[in-house]
Amino acid sequence: MPELPEVETIVRELRETAIGKKFWGLEGRVKSTFIPSFDVVKDQLLGLRILNVTRRGKFIVFELDRHMRLVIHLRMSGRLLWKKLYRKESHVRAVFVFSDATALYFCDARKFGRIWLAHKDEIDALTGMDRLGVEPLQDLDEDLFMKMLRGKRGILKNTLLRQDMIAGIGNIYADESCFRSGLHPQSRLEALRKEDKERLFEAIVHCLKEGIQHCGVSMTDFIGTRGELGKHQDYLKIYGRKDDPCYTCGTTIEKMVVAGRGTFVCPQCQKLRK
Repeated sequence: MPELPEVETIVRELRETAIGKKFWGLEGRVKSTFIPSFDVVKDQLLGLRILNVTRRGKFIVFELDRHMRLVIHLRMSGRLLWKKLYRKESHVRAVFVFSDATALYFCDARKFGRIWLAHKDEIDALTGMDRLGVEPLQDLDEDLFMKMLRGKRGILKNTLLRQDMIAGIGNIYADESCFRSGLHPQSRLEALRKEDKERLFEAIVHCLKEGIQHCGVSMTDFIGTRGELGKHQDYLKIYGRKDDPCYTCGTTIEKMVVAGRGTFVCPQCQKLRK
């Protein structure tokens, strides 16, 4: 699933190409993709102009005129591709057609992605964005991070993946943040020391910013709107490196299941607090 850096990459590209465009047509190949329904989305969307493109967690938010919001979540395998109209693409679920004969293709092999349209006062509740936690690169500082963890119990990685705590972190950046902070992902929150939390905060911010700098990770499905691969997979320190030597100490990297996810750990560099 695309995480915060991948979604941010898409949003930045869309700001360059989509702002000012007017919706002229909409094709829906998989009607269940649209909420509240394809017919409602099409009826209300056509004629609206894109004023801005923003991100909330892993959601892509198109700010439209008439105070409307179009929101897309790519889920596991969704892609947004900016193309000339009538170009062939595989797994097309929706095509947004603009008045200048360009089009935005929503492709989704696994059909989990969703598209919502609603007034700005209703969109957060409709999409679930009202339940998201803080934005780590905008609203989170070290003091707030310390307060969020104060009194919390549970496993570290489980907490990093909770979207109601910190919005946008997924499996890849949780593992990378744990490694950079020197903490085992199975560490207990209640056992973390103050210096552990300080390192963890720095690691989260660093790993997310670095992912954005390299335009995201393209290990499975992710590509940008221009069809270009991200480059951050070439800079990952721990994720996806099972049986490889740790870059820091040379110990063989292990893979285990934590929080129901494949998790990569250096048993030497990452301390288990329990």
